[in-house]
Amino acid sequence: MMPRWTEARSSIRKSVLFWWILFVVMQTAERVFLLRDAFAQETPTLPLLLHTLAVGVRGDFITATFALALGLAGAGAWSLIRHGWMRWRGGVSPIALSFKRAFHVSGWCLGLVLFLLLAVDMGYYGFNRQHMDFVFLEYVGDLFAPAATQETTNAQALKQTGAELEAVGKWAGRVALFLSMQAAGIGLWWWCYSAAVVPALSRWRLGSGFQANALLCLCLVGGGAGFHPLGPYGIRVAHISSTVYYTLAQNPILFAGEALRIAWVSRGSMAQRANTAIMPYDVAVRTAQGLLGPGEVFPDLRYPLLRATATAADGVRLSKPANVVILFLEGLDRRYLGQTYGEVRGTPFLDRLKDDSVSFTNFFSNGVQTSRGLFSTLCSTYPRHGASAMKTRYAHDYLCLPSLLQRQGYRTEMVIGQHRDLNRLQTFLSRNGMQQLFDESDFPPAAERAGLGIVDGVLFDFCYERIKQHQAKGRPFFLATLTLSTHHPFIAPPNHADVRALQREVSDQYVAALRYADLELERVFTKLVREGLLRNTIVVIVGDHGRHEQVGRTELERKAGHFASALFIWMDESLRTPATYRPRAVATIASQVDVAPTLLALNGLMPAMAPFAGRDLTCALVEDCLPDHVAYLTSVYDNLVGLASREGLLLYSFQTETFQEADLTFEALPEEPPGERRLPASRYQDLLALYEVSNAALDANRLWSWREFGPRL
Repeated sequence: MMPRWTEARSSIRKSVLFWWILFVVMQTAERVFLLRDAFAQETPTLPLLLHTLAVGVRGDFITATFALALGLAGAGAWSLIRHGWMRWRGGVSPIALSFKRAFHVSGWCLGLVLFLLLAVDMGYYGFNRQHMDFVFLEYVGDLFAPAATQETTNAQALKQTGAELEAVGKWAGRVALFLSMQAAGIGLWWWCYSAAVVPALSRWRLGSGFQANALLCLCLVGGGAGFHPLGPYGIRVAHISSTVYYTLAQNPILFAGEALRIAWVSRGSMAQRANTAIMPYDVAVRTAQGLLGPGEVFPDLRYPLLRATATAADGVRLSKPANVVILFLEGLDRRYLGQTYGEVRGTPFLDRLKDDSVSFTNFFSNGVQTSRGLFSTLCSTYPRHGASAMKTRYAHDYLCLPSLLQRQGYRTEMVIGQHRDLNRLQTFLSRNGMQQLFDESDFPPAAERAGLGIVDGVLFDFCYERIKQHQAKGRPFFLATLTLSTHHPFIAPPNHADVRALQREVSDQYVAALRYADLELERVFTKLVREGLLRNTIVVIVGDHGRHEQVGRTELERKAGHFASALFIWMDESLRTPATYRPRAVATIASQVDVAPTLLALNGLMPAMAPFAGRDLTCALVEDCLPDHVAYLTSVYDNLVGLASREGLLLYSFQTETFQEADLTFEALPEEPPGERRLPASRYQDLLALYEVSNAALDANRLWSWREFGPRL
């Protein structure tokens, strides 16, 4: 007969296995339940569905393993304390038996907590098509906040919760079905455990306990890593191009944990920044509001950049919404357009396209890195001066172009030639309206690669096929793409005589790479136009930033040149009328944050209120306008911020605590008279105010709130 302590240890092994798999089953049951919501958004292929469930189960094993570890630690601590207490009292308490009882109690407690979390996530996913995120945590914070605080009030949260609870018919059926599925999953595992697992474990020979324990530990280690060498990171970077099923595959506990981390990082950011502000925060807010929205209404003091959007009397509006294509050309620097190198023109196609577009001679990128350029362009929000918001504040609330277009029936997609986790791109886009993200793994295995990823020619061909499919369906679409060939190390395929000549004769290989991108863009763009695939379509060509490298005649130009990007707005002939489009170069100051509001306004889709840092520039499509518009700039390379206005360029270095002035061609302005500045003194205040308010509002998640303002859209 097996000794009691040996039997207890064997029973502990069985209990560990039981609770471990039970935790997995509960999470998987929720995911299966949520399939109905995912099907309502997008019908998956069978491989996509199976891959989603497989990735999800891997994440479930990670959280189940850590929950199990927590239960084991709690049971171990309790049994040791009880064992020590009993010995001190002179009694006997077999530690294995004490541990077994404590572990069962911790298992029930953890199972209950997990069930409650999954139930809440189920409800939130049904409402928001998202797992528990920063928005949910903020709502919970409001719900349990004091009756009134300086920051907010819990009145709205309480009313909203009360209204939801009263609408029993709205959620009772969903909850009942969820409970049934959980019960079915738990019951099925209980039956399998009793009928198959326990008998199998009982057949282990007495001397094989070590092997059984070793095997179980090995499985737990694998489960803690999600049975993947990348661990939890492997769940985040799973190759699922559909953002609906990418979101479904994410584990709700891991997702909520990341949101909690972001919430903690953002906690108190506004107060901390106010204490170290370079100017009084209330003064900075008034200054920034007056600069970005003169005469406009800012209705909520908590969200300093949120304002009611006014319809510009001189703005251009299309008769019906058009398709939108945005081509982010990596490192497109307007200083290199229209240049000739010996007998070779650098960008002949872009130069011709510029003449057929509305181009901006004074266009600036708001940041100096790809993640900042995409963020500013898609969400009309100034980038942080510190770590990129896309990488560190991706769980915050933003009002972005893809979200608004998706709400109006657009199909929203992006194509890149790199890995989908570039700067946490997929995580950010899946939260902000992008329905599909294609990355390098979606291209054929034999697709040509060079430098950092897929070459531009193959990338443009992929975009051609996507546009062709969308036009055949007749549904409005939004497609964005990001090229790579003009990114360092500038490896361009030498498939054209011009490219080979520039690679051979020009030391700066960016020039040859730009010529290659120009050739491939001409080939595919011309094909799209010839086949009528750009009908009813607006094409925006924009640089994600200027040159990464310090290029210029002076130190000032080498710093400011990072912002020297380009913007072309091109319309298909089907959209052109004398009242809507007049190709030419305009001198209006513009930057990436102006792209989203311009496209929304042009299509008649501008929301009633928005926190956009940019403005509607559609008036510039037909005439010169907005002479007082400005562009805010921030560079992490040189630790400086800047402001571009019609008076010139103003830069402030945090490193030297000095200002520099230049004209819009990056020529330094002399001090006239000596010791005095040329630019108006108000520009210094404007620059510092924009820096202060934009960073504080972003860090504290005070740009936008889907919970509060989303229903008003």
